[in-house]
Amino acid sequence: MENFNSAIATLDSLAKIYEIFVPSLNKKVKFKGLTTKQQKDAVKCALDKNVAGVVFSNLVNSIITENSLEKNSYLLSDRNYIIACLRVLSLSKTFQTEEGEKDLSFITSFSTPVPEILKSREIVEDDITLKLSIPTLEKDTFVNNETRKKLAPLPDDDNFAKESIGEVFVNELIKYIDVFSVKSPAVTINFNDLTFQQKVQLVEKLPLNLNTKLVDYINETKAFEKKYFVLNDKELDISIDPTLFTV
Repeated sequence: MENFNSAIATLDSLAKIYEIFVPSLNKKVKFKGLTTKQQKDAVKCALDKNVAGVVFSNLVNSIITENSLEKNSYLLSDRNYIIACLRVLSLSKTFQTEEGEKDLSFITSFSTPVPEILKSREIVEDDITLKLSIPTLEKDTFVNNETRKKLAPLPDDDNFAKESIGEVFVNELIKYIDVFSVKSPAVTINFNDLTFQQKVQLVEKLPLNLNTKLVDYINETKAFEKKYFVLNDKELDISIDPTLFTV
């Protein structure tokens, strides 16, 4: 047993450390490399059919948090870039795409921060104002867990597909809302003070014009994330899913 404990301690001490640029922090942060267990957990996510997307997202969130040697609050816009860099540095710089094998080593050299104007936004429609921001990984995980609770019991059929699309869409909007306010009658609500079901009810009542502006903001943040995977003006088709953890 003493030898076993010594072996575990040695493996921990020999863990490789990498410096990865974090877009929202505009600085490099040290991360431990990926482990075999983390690879195993990622591959297992592919078998959880009904909720594979949210389960994998939560796993990636936890890997980034656990492997970070600094106690930072990372944003959702950091996630794909950080995990892709960890994959390149820990597993392999090459990745198989529909167009063939691609060298991803170029992504580790980027150093473009998330613009401050993109981190938060205020949108207005008539008397209603929404204060928005890119969610933290913690907030993303919380909403994903709520989504999982709702979808996990459902049978894997056509009705599940319809239900899941609607649930995921509304819950994705919730992640980005911080404050809801109305001019008349004067009402201001901090989303953190609401239950999850209250958040869902409020979002489902939003005017479609305001909702469109919210979706536009989310799409803008997603478009920025893709810039880290562009080489020679061409975006590489990289799937951030369990296949990322395979060679």
